[in-house]
Amino acid sequence: MGLNSIPSQEMFVLLGAWLLVRGGASRHPAPEAQRHSSSEPAGGAAATASAVMPKHEFSVDMTCEGCSNAVSRVLNKLGGVEFDIDLPNKKVCINSEHTVDLLLETLQKTGKAVSYLGPK
Repeated sequence: MGLNSIPSQEMFVLLGAWLLVRGGASRHPAPEAQRHSSSEPAGGAAATASAVMPKHEFSVDMTCEGCSNAVSRVLNKLGGVEFDIDLPNKKVCINSEHTVDLLLETLQKTGKAVSYLGPK
């Protein structure tokens, strides 16, 4: 029986089970505040890099984990950023050399209401 003969719904079930077995998916809830980096240097240079890069705080109208995943997706696609997502307080802190305007434009790609709160 080839892959083409398996109905698509069953294929998703099989793929999900395979990911769980392989450790590629998790059913555990995400932590309240998440730390991310789209280009973290090797070794201990990450702390040094974040100390040099300006840190900006944004308010993003996030209501669920899907919203915070959308924020992570657009920031990782932009690259050159380290960020913390505080879902309960609807805040995103970003360390980056990018301009505030570019960061604001990037966050707006999520379709959520976004405002710049200032430097952190």
